[in-house]
Amino acid sequence: MRTRLSISARNTMLVASEELHKNDAVFKRAANVDFFLNLLLYVALALVIRVFLFGPVLVDGDSMYPTLLDGERMFSEKVTYLVQAPERGDIIICRYPAYSVNCVKRVVALPGETVAVQDGKVYVDGKPLNESKYWSDEIWRDMQPVTVPAHNVFVMGDNRNHSTDSREPSVGSIPYNQIKGKVHSVIWPLTELRSVYTGVSPMAGVPYDAPRVFSWGA
Repeated sequence: MRTRLSISARNTMLVASEELHKNDAVFKRAANVDFFLNLLLYVALALVIRVFLFGPVLVDGDSMYPTLLDGERMFSEKVTYLVQAPERGDIIICRYPAYSVNCVKRVVALPGETVAVQDGKVYVDGKPLNESKYWSDEIWRDMQPVTVPAHNVFVMGDNRNHSTDSREPSVGSIPYNQIKGKVHSVIWPLTELRSVYTGVSPMAGVPYDAPRVFSWGA
């Protein structure tokens, strides 16, 4: 006939078992191995998430003003473009030819489209691009029509007159395989948490004041 152990009896046995294992070298080694294997698994998982899925990215510079401000941190992910192509208006992290760092820009034109800058405006396939959500000034420099190659996008910084982007011959269109992720939101500072597509930047409507370049006698 079986009898049930009382809770206090079971607890006493567990304590006794733990005391016994404290002096068991084989058990201690196995426990240490399990601990380090679990730690290694968690570290590897964190790295996979950071490298292959999503993570925070620091905004460095004013080329996306006022949408993104210098020193803010963006949330970007790398899954979207595994299942679909970039779309016009997307803000992306990309790598320029001969650059050692990534850049953040907005997709302006898609494969097969012809983009030009004339009379202070961006034209795509001959029609002016509506940029009222992030740009209301005139672009200083014209650009002759350029057709975007297949599996490429044409990108510009929202701060049109202070951005190095696809308008430069040294940059040109960005191949899909050089797009590193899609930006979704600003996550730092917490007081400025917002979507980069529907949120309002604290500097929205404030004209960009370019840093003054020092010169002798100025």
